[in-house]
Amino acid sequence: RGAGGGRQHVQWIREGLQAQGLQLDAREEGEMDLVFTFVLSYFDIVRKNLRDALPKATMHLMVNQAKEKIQVELLRHLYREDLMAEVFDERPEIREQRENCRKMLGVLSRATSVLNEVSALDT
Repeated sequence: RGAGGGRQHVQWIREGLQAQGLQLDAREEGEMDLVFTFVLSYFDIVRKNLRDALPKATMHLMVNQAKEKIQVELLRHLYREDLMAEVFDERPEIREQRENCRKMLGVLSRATSVLNEVSALDT
């Protein structure tokens, strides 16, 4: 709908006023035309905004819904009971390396104690 549809409504209002025996002066006619132009412009802007927003909102909802479903499915597969033991199970070489580090830490702690005692004796 363009300006022609608005002019039709303005003409309809003029005819209604004339049927009532009322007449608009030139200033009132201009103001009525201006108000109709503003209303039509406003509706055109709203129509354009809705036309732009609807596909975006639809895609947003579709993407979010798909994302949530995928996350649920991935988590369901990730947290399977039979995989938990495997995920948290330590490889033997890592376990051995950790034990060696623990022993080395003990040896180094004792060496530090001995050095501190020797240092204390010298002073």
